[in-house]
Amino acid sequence: MQIDYCLILAAGFGTRMGQIGQKVPKVLWPVFEKSLLELQVAYARSLGITKIYINLHYMGEEIETYCKGKVAFEGVTFLWEKPEILDIGGAVHNLARQEEVNYSGKLLVLNADQFFYLKKEELFKILSPYEKFSGVLLTYWVNSSLGYNALEIDSDRLVKGIIKNKELGANQKIETYTGISYVDLSQLEKTSGVSKFFDSVCPFTKKKIPALLLDDVDYWDFGTVKRYWETCFSILETYRTKSTHPFLRFLIQERAIKSWKINLKELSYHATGSKIINLNADEITTLTSPTIVLFGYGAKNSTVPCVWWNEIKDEVK
Repeated sequence: MQIDYCLILAAGFGTRMGQIGQKVPKVLWPVFEKSLLELQVAYARSLGITKIYINLHYMGEEIETYCKGKVAFEGVTFLWEKPEILDIGGAVHNLARQEEVNYSGKLLVLNADQFFYLKKEELFKILSPYEKFSGVLLTYWVNSSLGYNALEIDSDRLVKGIIKNKELGANQKIETYTGISYVDLSQLEKTSGVSKFFDSVCPFTKKKIPALLLDDVDYWDFGTVKRYWETCFSILETYRTKSTHPFLRFLIQERAIKSWKINLKELSYHATGSKIINLNADEITTLTSPTIVLFGYGAKNSTVPCVWWNEIKDEVK
């Protein structure tokens, strides 16, 4: 099998990232030494995909400026959505309409803020039985208390409906869509403008859309302020326990972590003090509470970091 294209979704408004999310695009939030967007591009390339697209809308100028001239983004195509954001369905069709694509080939859709880490041979093995379908949804188990909707799936593993979260019981184990999908662009009905993913790309009420469960897969979520905070510290904990998580090996390979900056005793990164992750250029020595120091757009001036623990501590609790 083959995957011809990858679309990394980066046009969202970052509303789940608190006050700093309104100043720093979520896709540029760092995982230690590299941005989420750089790592997703690297991951797509590790799957053998050479034609990579990134959609842009909210704070797109900042994203383009960050990426310009970086080796990591050489050959990557940015697809602007103007004047309005196209939603995920519209974003897929916007890619499909590009002259070099022309509604042909196979597409992998990725979220910039989540990593369901699978090696190329593993991903291709689980997808290969579904090559002839127009679309495949990758799913996983979550707790309903996290706010996700549930997929209604029949005995043949075909999607039959969506159950809104408000209709689910508390603390219920549900299967939901990861945001990752495999799409045969040649089977799409051509359209333009704004459209929902389940209307124009994977319309399960009209076509057979399989749900492929990612069970026991290396999964790391940076999608909200709280999850970003927890996942960063979880990565350090994984490093301390010398775990062989594939994602950790990937971060090391991509030079997203510098081992000399890690203090395993205090579980800190480039800092002195318990549970501090410093994402600024200078070592931090004065903070002792569980803290992440993030340097980026929106600081009071170009040299002052945003210590965002103080701004979003209620969201992290």
